[in-house]
Amino acid sequence: MAVLPSTLATNYVVGDSAGWNLGVDFVAWVSSKTFKVQDTLHFEFTSPHTVAVVDQSAYLTCDASHPIINDVSGSFNFTLTATGVYSFISAWDGDCNAGLSMQLVVA
Repeated sequence: MAVLPSTLATNYVVGDSAGWNLGVDFVAWVSSKTFKVQDTLHFEFTSPHTVAVVDQSAYLTCDASHPIINDVSGSFNFTLTATGVYSFISAWDGDCNAGLSMQLVVA
């Protein structure tokens, strides 16, 4: 009998109990995880913060003018559907430059 590797997806609460907020060290949060295809990121946040899914260039410049997705609901789920780099910022004025941004790699 062959043993198959586990393919169960993991549901992550972004920022853990602190949520998607200013003051969270998202570099440390991301580096403590191993992300895989089909994992889900759950963002909890309050207005005026948002979750904007952006490309690499927009992430590097904190440019939220053309997001792939910009969620303002306060509770947002995002499924990692493929390998690659995923970039998230808050589109609210000044949030990204103040550190409300995150980039991760799905291998």
